[in-house]
Amino acid sequence: MKEQPLYHHYLPAFYQSRWAGENGKLRRFSKHHGDKLVAKWVSPKVSGGEEFLYSDPAAPPESVQAVETRFLQPLDTLAAEALKALETDNPVMKRDSRLRSAWSRFLMSLMMRMPDHLETLESGLIEEWAQSMPELEAAYAEKRGANDPATFAMYMATRPEGEFRSWMLSVLKRLMDHANIGELLNNMRWFIRRIPGEGEFLTGDRPIITWYEFAARDSYIILPIGPKAAFVAVNNVETQQRIEACEPNSWVMGLNKSIVGAAQKFVFARDDSMKDVIAENFGAKPRTTLFEYLIRFRRRRNEEARPG
Repeated sequence: MKEQPLYHHYLPAFYQSRWAGENGKLRRFSKHHGDKLVAKWVSPKVSGGEEFLYSDPAAPPESVQAVETRFLQPLDTLAAEALKALETDNPVMKRDSRLRSAWSRFLMSLMMRMPDHLETLESGLIEEWAQSMPELEAAYAEKRGANDPATFAMYMATRPEGEFRSWMLSVLKRLMDHANIGELLNNMRWFIRRIPGEGEFLTGDRPIITWYEFAARDSYIILPIGPKAAFVAVNNVETQQRIEACEPNSWVMGLNKSIVGAAQKFVFARDDSMKDVIAENFGAKPRTTLFEYLIRFRRRRNEEARPG
């Protein structure tokens, strides 16, 4: 049987490698012991991930790593192919729905696959159980056996810890494949903005800049795809022209500060040339994640639905 990968990338190796030099390594910045910035040369193969991150503790042995091997690895492989077509302005991206959807799914995955994204989703799902407790309590009471716990809440407290993790991973896959969000992204205007001069993009564990209202007229999605280029998606020509008109160096610096400011664990660069910018801004401006945004939305809706 093929050996199962234990190290799971939340920032795929193909993406990190765009900042790598001729030796195949890129510069990774992290903060340890308070505010001390640590810089290290790393290989994309062993960076931007965690061991067992997407392992399903409730799955049979042959499927424990299925989220990584059967879902994320194929997703990333096709996204790498799509990015090559995007970079070369290959018209196949407009004709091949498979590649266009692959890139949209990759963008969605970057909004959902970081370690703390998973924690937020899992806690939000548990909260959903609690919100629905009256209905669940009644259903449980009807089916409860003589030896079962007296209440549904007591029953839930006895469930194995891995059960919620397994449930969360199954929901995660469905959300990364969400047809409605995918259609919105597919229908946006896509372009690559290349940066002349000395400015260079950084990236990190919060590489996407967006405000999640994908259907809004002035909405945008920006993702650096290397030191000298960024992928951009917008909904109209005017927004595209506005972004393309931004002075390159100030635009890059603003995006870099946003990416570094939102970083949780890592920032990646081609070298040490922006070390001072990274040290000053690392984690200084956390951004609301997609799951935090969705959970807040559901809380407001639940509050509005309550009588009185």
